[in-house]
Amino acid sequence: MKIIQSFWTKPTYHNSDDANARFNGGWPNQKYAFYSFALSALTINRFYDKNELFTDNRGKELFNGLLELPYSNIHTNLEKINHHHPKLWAFGKLVTCADQNEPFIHLDNDIFIWDKIPYDDDQYDIITQNVETNFPGYGKTFRYMLSNFETIPDELIKSYYKNGNILAHNAGFIGGKKLEFFKELHEKAKLLIEGNQHHFNNIDVGIFNTIFEQQLGYAIAEKNNLQVQYLFEDVQPNFVEIIDFSTIPLISKFIHCIGFAKKSVFACEQIEARLQYHFPEYYKHLKNKLHKLFPNEGFDNEIEVPRLQKIFDFYDFVENITAEELLNTKFSLNKDCVIDFDADPMTIEFTIPYSGKKDKKYLEGWHSILLYFLEPVSVQELHDELHKDQDFIKQFGEGFIDFKTKMLSFVLEKTLLLEILEPEDIKVSQLA
Repeated sequence: MKIIQSFWTKPTYHNSDDANARFNGGWPNQKYAFYSFALSALTINRFYDKNELFTDNRGKELFNGLLELPYSNIHTNLEKINHHHPKLWAFGKLVTCADQNEPFIHLDNDIFIWDKIPYDDDQYDIITQNVETNFPGYGKTFRYMLSNFETIPDELIKSYYKNGNILAHNAGFIGGKKLEFFKELHEKAKLLIEGNQHHFNNIDVGIFNTIFEQQLGYAIAEKNNLQVQYLFEDVQPNFVEIIDFSTIPLISKFIHCIGFAKKSVFACEQIEARLQYHFPEYYKHLKNKLHKLFPNEGFDNEIEVPRLQKIFDFYDFVENITAEELLNTKFSLNKDCVIDFDADPMTIEFTIPYSGKKDKKYLEGWHSILLYFLEPVSVQELHDELHKDQDFIKQFGEGFIDFKTKMLSFVLEKTLLLEILEPEDIKVSQLA
């Protein structure tokens, strides 16, 4: 199974006030866009010999000439769509997938992997990231389409009224052996776009992209009774399950910095740190090269050494421990954190690592669990103790079934991203 990626440059270089536009690939600036492209391709290449890029002439110059990424092949098939509207950022992927003549999996340029994609091509026609049910954003634009568009694929309308919901495939990960599906999706999307371009000023075109790529994709797969494998089940609208940098590689094997996640300072920090940690020689070469070419884009501003040292120590820690050992590792509150027991509700004050600024959180819900870490305690010990607390179990409801995994994710997040918690016996390195 080959991996493919695509990159149509026209939307990327089109500056827009649209919250769903793709200027700089959705990242705050070029620095993190370039680091994301690099980390994505390089992590994929650790598991796949064949990773092809489908782009245009400008994209080939970017990925091959500037970023020097080792794709097995770079195609410029997307040069043929440069007459299309720059806000149609998903169209390049549809064209790319429709052009394939052998089974494939397409991964977005903001996806990073720590394992092979477990696609079962014997059982499933296609694979996609997850199903979205009534996710925020679709409704307003789709209702406008139903009322005003001259042409809408029958599949979209039938699926909507059959299910009573807006159902869509998140296509961050998408591919499979059923090549006819991708060709049909491209053709139907093209007709939908070309027949209704005069409505673009009245809709959120960014959301329109998710409709003709993901909602229409679901409807066509449903119509053709395709067997669809989902890489993730029961994904929440905030996509917390797929942007969990803190549990790599024990729990999280696949990260997708979807939309809003790119705006997170923590996500940007982790992209840069992971690139520097896993691919140090490449990072150093790329940083120096880009600093000379783009002196005002912040490539000379790296993560401060004390913070980077703690991040690398954390990476070393989770890379060299088993899941069972991690469950039995004791964690405790950072001694610099201050709990106000007199406040109602109680609060915890801590320093945000990347900025040095003070912040406070109420010790409610999940954050109330931090009180258990006044003394060293492991996730396993905490799970066993809380399992006896009927009031606690009622508070978390059915979610308590996978509480241990969620607790582990919570603890590691508070360790890596905010440094509120500290594991015992973590080895401290010295960065040069």
